Amino acid sequence: MISITMKRKLGFLVVLLGLVAAVIGLVKIWNGRTAKQGELRVESVPGASVFLDNKHMGRTPFRDKVQVGQYTIKIVPESGAQQVASWQGSITVGPTLLTYVNASLSESELASAVDVLWLEKISSKNVELSVTTNPDGATVLVDDQTKGVTPLSTTDMTPGDHVVTVTSPGFLNRTLKIKATAGYRVIANSKLALSAGSATPVASASPTPTGQPVSRVTPTVAPSAPDPIKPFVIIKDTPTGFLRVRMEPTTGATEAAQVKPGEKYTVLDNQKDAKGNTWYQIKYDSTNAGWISGQYAEKVE
Repeated sequence: MISITMKRKLGFLVVLLGLVAAVIGLVKIWNGRTAKQGELRVESVPGASVFLDNKHMGRTPFRDKVQVGQYTIKIVPESGAQQVASWQGSITVGPTLLTYVNASLSESELASAVDVLWLEKISSKNVELSVTTNPDGATVLVDDQTKGVTPLSTTDMTPGDHVVTVTSPGFLNRTLKIKATAGYRVIANSKLALSAGSATPVASASPTPTGQPVSRVTPTVAPSAPDPIKPFVIIKDTPTGFLRVRMEPTTGATEAAQVKPGEKYTVLDNQKDAKGNTWYQIKYDSTNAGWISGQYAEKVE
């Protein structure tokens, strides 16, 4: 016969095994739930309420775990923000990944800008970037290097931090800071804001009416300004129609000003960045200096 002591030991062992099984089950459930969740981060100016599929989630700045899937997101300005339009769009939340929404809301949808960024796991170890815009046809630059026009997909990327700039005539530029990772595709969708003073783009099929007088302006040549003190640089044509002047000789530095093709500036100094690219320090006005990329500058000595 089994002794009382042995029975107690067997009972304790059964209880212990049950507890272990319960812990394992809870861990599996927790891991399953975690794998089916992603992180959503929403920022906006001005502050706004965030809705997912018409469910109120909170106010900006918003950051929380949500279930994986596709959602209709709506960003509604607070009641105190007068004459500011709401924005609605679609987002994708991936498992254990971050989806980021940044909205600059204005008096109308045309004047509002919204960026949506998320990651998508791919089968290869490549680093990929996909950029779409509304409207299409915007120029995409990565670290001030032109990559093409939207919709754009490229594998010409390296892991690490990058600055993506989206520009289109008549619209405000958008600058996105991304972190590219091997085995993932960075997806960026930008809704561009109409720049101040730009007319709403419309198609026109009406030529100038026949017989109506058309004013003509006789071109005149303005006297050219004297060249600055050598050495100086001449700004070359750029895809954006301007060249950024930065506080430091790197594409990630803060923008200090913008200079235009054809303009000339005295060179104060020059350096090479970590990638071997040349940067020139120029005096862009009477009191301030900054750095420009040598890719779009011709040096005259």
